[in-house]
Amino acid sequence: MVALAADVENLRLVMEEIDKLDAMLMEEKEKSDSSVTGKSLEISSTIKKVMTSVDVMDCLNRLEVEGEPVWGLSSEERDLVHAARQKVNEC
Repeated sequence: MVALAADVENLRLVMEEIDKLDAMLMEEKEKSDSSVTGKSLEISSTIKKVMTSVDVMDCLNRLEVEGEPVWGLSSEERDLVHAARQKVNEC
């Protein structure tokens, strides 16, 4: 199976959004001395919702075969797929 450019671009956009949310979460945790706040729970929930959405999961499943990135991806794209799968597993 060969990777679809649209799936790669979609995953790239999602991961950019997730990186921003992660930065917001880290900032919130620093402000509150690592204690859980309503805002940190909201950000964590948003990350989980985005990463486990049907669209993202379908896209990620099309970019993987037996847990590994499909053929036709650059090393940067392969790293993106690995990072996305790791983020899903964290959720």
